[in-house]
Amino acid sequence: MARQKGLLKLTGTLGAVNFYVIKGVGYARKAGGGFNGEAIRRQPNMHRVRENASEFGRCSQVKKEFRLALSPFLADIKGRALHARLMQLFLGIKALDGVSERGQRSVIQGLQTAKGRRLLSQFVFTPQHQLLDALSGRGSFDWSSQQFVVSDFNLSLYSFPKSATHVGVTLGVLDFDFEGLSSTLAVSPTHLLEVGTASASFTLVPDAVLSPQYFGISVLGFRFYEVIDGEVYGLAGGVGCRVLGSEVSGVRCQE
Repeated sequence: MARQKGLLKLTGTLGAVNFYVIKGVGYARKAGGGFNGEAIRRQPNMHRVRENASEFGRCSQVKKEFRLALSPFLADIKGRALHARLMQLFLGIKALDGVSERGQRSVIQGLQTAKGRRLLSQFVFTPQHQLLDALSGRGSFDWSSQQFVVSDFNLSLYSFPKSATHVGVTLGVLDFDFEGLSSTLAVSPTHLLEVGTASASFTLVPDAVLSPQYFGISVLGFRFYEVIDGEVYGLAGGVGCRVLGSEVSGVRCQE
């Protein structure tokens, strides 16, 4: 690679030389090299690239369907950050698959490991929030009854948006098939807690008890609300969600 000289900087290819400009500096290099789609598909030295692309594509499908399965909790979370973090989560779990050949490693096999289940159970969908952390730590989720119970929780210790009068808390229990990418979600009614309450006790129960056939995941979501004369308004940006625990083949993993 050589620098271009002179006042005018060229871009493009002339003969066997590529010309381009980076941060105002002109460069020239011999044309050719690199690889294209045809090379990736056929050349033997691109075998590892094909393996990585295959696994990445499957993880991307898992990420998409998993996010859609939890859409009641995640639909109002804007931006690309959640997509990127979920992708990194499933790529990390996939990498724990120690039984499949490279190119065939999968999320479901990674979840057969204790570390894989731990990664999922500790995943926080939204930036850490003191109130959500406290609620999940204070409450207790029971897989048999699928109830989330909180006793004597002091909301007055936490800060709220200026217009918020209540916080709504919702429990979700998801049964997700990481191979077929099908799912079933049971959701509890949203329980409203008034801002400033010094001692709140409540139980969240989903509308149906799920007996996980594939991979069970319990999640806790919350949102800030403004209640005016009985009318309830969700506040933009006041959304949080985190995993409470998971269950697969009789093995339970709680944070």
